[in-house]
Amino acid sequence: MASKRVIEVELPEGAEPTPEELELLETTVQAIMSLRHEGRRELEQTLRQLEADGWSVHCRLGWIAEARRGREFEQAFGVTRDRAVAELHTLTALDAPAGYSA
Repeated sequence: MASKRVIEVELPEGAEPTPEELELLETTVQAIMSLRHEGRRELEQTLRQLEADGWSVHCRLGWIAEARRGREFEQAFGVTRDRAVAELHTLTALDAPAGYSA
């Protein structure tokens, strides 16, 4: 059985991460490892095909923020959580009834 590999991350002085933030850190590293190692051959083949078709391809991680109210649904993307939530706020403001202030 293969030994478990662990990544250690030094946090900034005074940082007291919440359980949610620790989960986020773990999930982020797992996502990066999955992107790097799972389906690698198919991924490389797809990238080569896109580039052969003239596309310039760049990948990056990002945040998706979603809001639901009844049947209404908005979704926004941002390279940071703050940007995604700010964009979501803009989108939901467009749906606000006239004269309504959040």
